[in-house]
Amino acid sequence: MYRCDCSVEGRNLVVCIDGTSDKFGAQNTNIVELYSQLVKSDAQLAYYTSGIGTVVVPSWRSLRYAQHWISNKIDLLIAWQAPPRFFKVILDIYRWLAETYSNGDKIYLFGSSRGAYQARALAGMIHRVGLIFPGNNEQIPFAFELYSRVVDLPPHSTEKIPPPNELAATFKRTFCRENVKIHFVGVWYTVSSAGIVRGKTLPSTICYIRHVLAHDERRVKFLPEYINGGKVDLDAVHNGRVKEVWLSGTHSDV
Repeated sequence: MYRCDCSVEGRNLVVCIDGTSDKFGAQNTNIVELYSQLVKSDAQLAYYTSGIGTVVVPSWRSLRYAQHWISNKIDLLIAWQAPPRFFKVILDIYRWLAETYSNGDKIYLFGSSRGAYQARALAGMIHRVGLIFPGNNEQIPFAFELYSRVVDLPPHSTEKIPPPNELAATFKRTFCRENVKIHFVGVWYTVSSAGIVRGKTLPSTICYIRHVLAHDERRVKFLPEYINGGKVDLDAVHNGRVKEVWLSGTHSDV
């Protein structure tokens, strides 16, 4: 069986990312339920963010209600088109981790739907460009740009710019901590809205990943993003590092 080399002495940093339109309410998502069960202490810090389109609604009689309704519809529409705010969630969590993480801490990322996609994108970003030292927050947008950039310069370009992978590696050595791993990724039905999860191979810096999929979901807009692009890594499956399962129900059921 696979055994990671994460420290047993550090804190747990747990991130919970809900899906589009999901938030705390009378009927809560698995993400809210998970967050509610977490022990919050000095040894375990937890971060929850609701999905896009979940701000407090003003009275329906007010002008603000009309403004809210319009802005919320726009927000939800943009949520399906990979908006700046979709990415802002990733950057806000990255900033929190950068300011909170200490050597030896274990990072746990949980997400549902597009929140699952954001969790996996965040893990990919940390794998590629690293987790910056505190005090360098102004570098975070550039770090994300390096992560999301995949197209090298044209063969005949005269620009003297290193290719993206080389830039990312240099950035990682210059601004980031060494050997930061994601101890665990747990996601419910990953749905994408943009192709920013660079590379389909599971990052080596993720120790364990678990992914739940909905067997009866047929809607095109809920096409899942499989681990490793759907290719089975038998070694990772057999040693317990990766587990991807189908459960009965649709996207909202799991």
